[in-house]
Amino acid sequence: MLRKLTYGLLIMSLLLGTSLVSIGQDDGMMEFEITQEMIDASPYLQSVLSRVDEVYDTSAFAKDPPYRIAFAAQGTSNAWSALMDAHAYWYVEELGEDVVSELLYGDAQASADVQVPQVEDLLAQEPDALILVPMGAAALSAPVERAMMQGVPVVLCASAVETDNFVTEVGTNLFTVGANLAQWLIDTVGADGDFLMMTGIPGVTTSVIMEEGALAVFDSAGIELLDNQPGFWSPAEGKKIMETWLAQHGDEIDGIWTGGAQMAQGIISAYEDAGMEIPPIAGGEMQNGFLRSAMEHGFEFYAWMYPNAMITVCLDAAIQILQGEPTSRFIDFIDTMPEARPFTDAEAADYYRPRWSDDVHGPITMSDEKLAELGFLVEEE
Repeated sequence: MLRKLTYGLLIMSLLLGTSLVSIGQDDGMMEFEITQEMIDASPYLQSVLSRVDEVYDTSAFAKDPPYRIAFAAQGTSNAWSALMDAHAYWYVEELGEDVVSELLYGDAQASADVQVPQVEDLLAQEPDALILVPMGAAALSAPVERAMMQGVPVVLCASAVETDNFVTEVGTNLFTVGANLAQWLIDTVGADGDFLMMTGIPGVTTSVIMEEGALAVFDSAGIELLDNQPGFWSPAEGKKIMETWLAQHGDEIDGIWTGGAQMAQGIISAYEDAGMEIPPIAGGEMQNGFLRSAMEHGFEFYAWMYPNAMITVCLDAAIQILQGEPTSRFIDFIDTMPEARPFTDAEAADYYRPRWSDDVHGPITMSDEKLAELGFLVEEE
């Protein structure tokens, strides 16, 4: 279920005809305004709000275990998604063959064009449930509807689609995340600051909706960005873009909004090479390489959480559905992973793990022994 404070305030504001939604600072969130105009312009917000208190009757999907579950993943396109896959296989092993007998896997290579036929192939294998990390909201809508028509319940994991015909979505409010990051940057630097924006993979809902939330806040503050470019959740691409920006804008850059820690690492590296002071960055994560660099340089940041370990919540949801238990239509991973909250540079040392490799995004649910087996631990000095 979504965080009651956030959405309770939002729904209350709509009922009262007001526009201000306060997200409590003690919850690690910023304050910003969600207006009716924003909601009207965002099918994503409309969908999330309509499912806040909605429960799906899953009795039609009930069957005895063990289950064969299809996992249509983002794939091994970067370290975040690779560790999500590792979490999936680890958790299925932990659950045991008497619960999940087989995990059918599809690697979308971060492409909707690859994922659409891949989902069709997975459905042809007649799984009991489908867990989908959608690589495109529009492109994956039809495959999701076909799965439901085929009697295969769909759990959306970490992203959304443009149809409402699925059982549940596991994630968090991405519009709110993007808006929070933008509001922090404005509060930290001032509305007269010159800002840059680096988004994720074009067309992927996670990136698109975060950008939508951020732009809504920037626009409402009358801020015109210096530039906005996709960094493809890649350190190398992030560095390349930041090098160009430094050549173009130099010291006039007051702050940077970025939709992922991988890109933030590239941004930091470009500043290192240029020998320039790093401005406030909104968009770090509990990603070990980012945190290590941030502590070394001492710049201000605001980090969000999008743990790849949420796949365990997605698997739990699929099993709950197949057991015929009523299931919330939106499951916020923060309700089951309370440590996955936003934080700032003041807390960086609390989240940094010296033995994790730079690629690890936390929080992690598997043991250090398993991380070592997968090659995600560094040798102790």
